[in-house]
Amino acid sequence: MVRIAMAALLVVLCASSADAWPRRSASSRTSSTRTVFSGGPQAVAEAKAQRAAAARIKGHLGGGYGGASAEGVGFSTSSAQHALNICCFTGQRRVAGSSVVRGADGWYAVKIFH
Repeated sequence: MVRIAMAALLVVLCASSADAWPRRSASSRTSSTRTVFSGGPQAVAEAKAQRAAAARIKGHLGGGYGGASAEGVGFSTSSAQHALNICCFTGQRRVAGSSVVRGADGWYAVKIFH
């Protein structure tokens, strides 16, 4: 009897929490497919900078580091050098590859670090 009551409570809780999530329109849904970047650190930095600029992503993209161990990203509306200078881990780790791309709204930089 207790198991049936616990199972019923679990079903009610799951159903009520599912309704609490905000609804999104079909146009705002994102694909669950994750981009995996391949190649060496320089190729990965270039591909990530291109993707960030094309999609206006001002944060980490994930998807690998091309054999290195960390990713730093930066964005600037003033200059490409400023975007590179403000990347995460700049001055703290050895750079394995870096790239900066001009996007529609500024410069997108990615550095891959050892």
